[in-house]
Amino acid sequence: MDIKLIAIDMDGTLVDDEKQIPEENLKALKECSDRGIEIVPATGRTMKGIPEKLKELAGVRYGITVNGAVVADLKREKVISTCRLSAELAVEVMTMAKESGDDIMYDAYVDGIGYTSEEFYDQFPRFIHSEALARLLMGARRAVPDHIQWIWEHADEVDKINMFFISQEARERMRRLLQQNPGLWVSSSLPCNLEINAAGADKGGALVRLADYLGISRDATMAFGDGENDLTMIQKAGMGVAMENGIPSVKEAADYITVSNEEAGVAAAIRRFVLK
Repeated sequence: MDIKLIAIDMDGTLVDDEKQIPEENLKALKECSDRGIEIVPATGRTMKGIPEKLKELAGVRYGITVNGAVVADLKREKVISTCRLSAELAVEVMTMAKESGDDIMYDAYVDGIGYTSEEFYDQFPRFIHSEALARLLMGARRAVPDHIQWIWEHADEVDKINMFFISQEARERMRRLLQQNPGLWVSSSLPCNLEINAAGADKGGALVRLADYLGISRDATMAFGDGENDLTMIQKAGMGVAMENGIPSVKEAADYITVSNEEAGVAAAIRRFVLK
């Protein structure tokens, strides 16, 4: 296949369950980079959350971050395009979580930095059962006394809101409420979370915009993912690849299903279709 751009989700896809990039994946991506193929991290994380080992590859210049809310030139740390929530709408959404009566931990990304309240910061292990993921999430956040008030006073726009749940019933109740607002895009990357972006901020749309910006046809793009927030990217790429550990809807939308993130599934598919 004549692939010129490969967009890759991070968690559950490129990295293993300990949040490390398998050497097989790095080697395959380096070979793609040597051939002039654009390697594009496509993640719910911010720019700061993209692993340094990945950013060091010559072919990694652009990134799709916070689920498509921010498309950036990683080498220059320059934003190319955005689709963000207004601070007013973000405060409204977080207030819904606060007043829901359910056990919900919630926070927001502003200009690539996560802001949470002091009362939530040490609670990540209660909501996130993976120690590696809990450490990663805590490391990406700053604690302030009242993060809703902080956003109201200091932010004009918000990249993304995160919500974490103990109860699946509470998660689905909140999803139904949020989906009533046409200004929101609701997705998920973990069984315990919801990710709330502005309508139009999704990985698929961001992939198309970036490909257009680079003069690359949609047919020459390839995308990897496993979660709900990857679905639009899998659908819109010239070739969509789902991980074996992916959710059913992503697998159904994919052109190919590779082995799991624990088995370096990204490298396996790249070697089969791109480096053969």
